[in-house]
Amino acid sequence: MSPLRSLLLFLVASTAPAVAADGPRVDFQRDIRPLLSENCFQCHGPDTRTRQGDLRLDIASEALAHDPPVLVPGQPKASRLWQRITSQDPQVRMPPRDSNRSLTRTQRELIRRWIAEGAEFRAHWSLVSPTRPRPPTFPANFLVRNTIDSFILARLRKTRLEFSPVADRRTLLRRLTLDLLGLPPTEKELSRFLADTRPGAWERTVDRLLASPRFGEHMSWNWLVASRYADTNGYQSDGTRMMWPWRAWVIRAFNDNLPFDRFTIEQLAGDLLPRPTPQQLVATGFNRNHPLNGEGGRIAEENRVEYVLDRTDTTATVWMALTLSCAKCHDHKFDPLTQKEYYRFSAYFNSLDETGRVDAKGNAKPVLTVDVIGRPGQKVETMVMRNRKSRRDTFVLKLARYDQPVRDEKLRHGTPAALLPLPEDTGSSRLGMARWLTDPDHPLTARVAVNRIWQVLFGTGLVKTSEDFGSQGEPPSHPELLDWLATEYIHRGWDTKAMLRLVVTSTTYRQSSIVPTRVPEADPYNRLLSRGPRYRLPAHVIRDQALAISGLLVEQLGGPSVKPYQPPGLWADFSFGKITYAADSGAKLYRRSLYTFWRRSIGPPNMFDEATRDICNVRPQRTNTPLHALTLLNDETYAEAARVLAERLLARTGNDAKRISRAFTLILARLPSAEEHDLLTATLERARQHYRDNPKNARAYRSVGRHVPQPDLDVTQVAAWGAVVSLLLNCDEAITRE
Repeated sequence: MSPLRSLLLFLVASTAPAVAADGPRVDFQRDIRPLLSENCFQCHGPDTRTRQGDLRLDIASEALAHDPPVLVPGQPKASRLWQRITSQDPQVRMPPRDSNRSLTRTQRELIRRWIAEGAEFRAHWSLVSPTRPRPPTFPANFLVRNTIDSFILARLRKTRLEFSPVADRRTLLRRLTLDLLGLPPTEKELSRFLADTRPGAWERTVDRLLASPRFGEHMSWNWLVASRYADTNGYQSDGTRMMWPWRAWVIRAFNDNLPFDRFTIEQLAGDLLPRPTPQQLVATGFNRNHPLNGEGGRIAEENRVEYVLDRTDTTATVWMALTLSCAKCHDHKFDPLTQKEYYRFSAYFNSLDETGRVDAKGNAKPVLTVDVIGRPGQKVETMVMRNRKSRRDTFVLKLARYDQPVRDEKLRHGTPAALLPLPEDTGSSRLGMARWLTDPDHPLTARVAVNRIWQVLFGTGLVKTSEDFGSQGEPPSHPELLDWLATEYIHRGWDTKAMLRLVVTSTTYRQSSIVPTRVPEADPYNRLLSRGPRYRLPAHVIRDQALAISGLLVEQLGGPSVKPYQPPGLWADFSFGKITYAADSGAKLYRRSLYTFWRRSIGPPNMFDEATRDICNVRPQRTNTPLHALTLLNDETYAEAARVLAERLLARTGNDAKRISRAFTLILARLPSAEEHDLLTATLERARQHYRDNPKNARAYRSVGRHVPQPDLDVTQVAAWGAVVSLLLNCDEAITRE
């Protein structure tokens, strides 16, 4: 196959926007690199094993030097690339017929213009250290509350768009409280905020929420998912482990606003700090969260190598958003990451003191005995990291197999050459690697971190593919803003709460999420942020919200995992009858979802499509299926929450009209419209009649859950109001972040 035929085999449709011939200059990063990466780099990228025709297109020095010339800057007609993609001969035209792909006229025109404008290459944006851009200026514009707004508004106006109006105060408080605490505002909090008309009311509310212990719990969820935290080991036996002390450390770190550079160093190398504290040792549990094989007949060395590679992949994804795992078996096909570099990076985790074996208690050494907070004299063992006395040799592994090392060359510890050079005085320890990650000049760490902060508050990061900042990932929607935020994060001492405060006090964050009658053609998916984002709440927040609204939520901080309601027989079915589930009782039933016992082989069923805890996951996936609605209507947790809230309404509120208004306030943080009020009144009357006619059903409903019913309330009334509450808890607005 000729070099050009091979080159263009994958040159197909991309997301590059249409650009008129007299439009702005073609941008290599935005228009050309994604097209080449998606369709060409597999055969003409970094991977030497699959490179065809000795042609490489990911770097200018090789693409422009190819003989015969594939690209002639300024001369499309003299460039073989242009000749082949525009040929009328089916045997010559690229892509070839058998690829079942074709280039659009717009894509061909982009390539022609790029060549005509000089075929300029630029290093991938994420591999260049961020520099602080100068913010656009908008004198005397009251909508520009801070620098974030300057960047967003400037981009909007390029497409003749403006900010949407600011959302009403009720919506804003519910949005903010859900975003920062993962819980809805209480009646008192809502009343206090609505009554506070003094300047700075919003900022005072933000500060109050950031100081809440519930903040650390909510922020910990995504970090636990990224770290693949679970309460069991996985594999077929799926034995129980004790890792919840590490979870408690994460919660405390967020609540104490531990700077992100220290947050990083203590988790990756806390054991290597001078005179580490017990809590710094507990922090290293981050990379002990992977699955552990405790099955008979296993090969300990095979498992140990699996753990090393898992830590390598997870560290690269969490801190650098690199798909480094793609270089495990061969050089990366799209990004400048070689197989040797993969195993050099893995060497940081190859000399840990472990055998790959799991003890009878479910943990694997090394372990640390720590005190149980709030329980004097009680201790628990938890897994931590510790280096062995002698260093293991590291080699490239053929196909990542533990028993196929390429022993021709021992590899030293190292980091990818395309990134920030490793300082000579760093040494070869994990501590040196962790400090390299938090170097202010590192091109990825700060960008990745602020992008995840943005993702928490807007549902989608400035880089949508928050797990992949490489060539296959989506470019940032606002690259200058991303770099400004990254440099600001470092400038503020890696202060996470300060960055969250900065974002939520912007006009950008406070926009209404109401979609206009005509969706702007320039921003159909709201990537330019011409309005506030609106999206489905994650399952764990929906559950916590129901518990909080009903008054059942137990706000105890930290501690061991708990076992709330779950359908009977579920664990037994997945374990061939070997493991059974016994729900807890009392307060343990009503703790936040963060503390729910998580079995790797089958996660909590009312968590919908939450990420598996077998591998690292940094981008939440949102789905919507009928099973969700059935769960919200019938799951014991939600049925009990509806029943208990119904009892609250009947016991403390005067008449039906007031009860309906109060239910709306508690669940939706607003009052009902006249139409909604009439609808619920009619629904309530139908439910009353149903339960009068079927008293047995009313008694059965009252017995749902283990929370003791209020004995002096009419059973029919409780059941009828429970139906109304259940309707509200299940409505779209209640399970949506507006």
